[in-house]
Amino acid sequence: MMTRRLSTPRSERAELAEHAEGWSGFVLANILWAILSLPVVTLPAATAGLFAYMSARARGQQPDVVSTFFGAFRRHWRKATLLACLDLLVGGLVVLNGLIFARMDFTADLLAVLARSVTLFVALALLLINLYAWSLLVLLETMSVRRLISSAAALVFSHPFWSMGVLAAAALPVAFSLLLPQGIFVIATASLCAWIVCAGTWRVIRVHLAPELLASLQAHSESSQNLP
Repeated sequence: MMTRRLSTPRSERAELAEHAEGWSGFVLANILWAILSLPVVTLPAATAGLFAYMSARARGQQPDVVSTFFGAFRRHWRKATLLACLDLLVGGLVVLNGLIFARMDFTADLLAVLARSVTLFVALALLLINLYAWSLLVLLETMSVRRLISSAAALVFSHPFWSMGVLAAAALPVAFSLLLPQGIFVIATASLCAWIVCAGTWRVIRVHLAPELLASLQAHSESSQNLP
């Protein structure tokens, strides 16, 4: 005989409060990221803080947004800044090549077509590698930047189509926010993008983690859910 689960006003209020707390965490994390990104030098550390919180949320945890954000901000600022500088260097070269290619005649020069194709490939690879690099940065805190990049590249080339799907999904909030009031970007866009990236990359990362490390992360997730 099936039993029906009856809801009471108190349980409904508790569920509503839980959902409100979850959404408020998304908004607060986005606002913290937006404010701390204003001095450009702190943008990488702020991004690490945002990813740390969203990574936990994507794995089913309910962490405290302030302590998680600023804890990751403090712990990861060096590696996050180095990763951002490497992104800036490679991205700058891609943009420079694009400006040069804009002056070239592609109808008569096969070499120019090949060079442009290589540049587009590098640009796409850079974006895809960053999906995993930032997720790994906050998941595996002892991993060096060199290992982060090499591991991220290996995951991209092992799961190229899934990775491109995650990238496309993460770009959607940015595209929609361009059509909405600017305040949406301050309160929601970055958090939603980071959550999509963390949720999408976690499905790949967990397959490649050592069993003991995966068990440790899952145990941490379960313990956080049991907190009052």
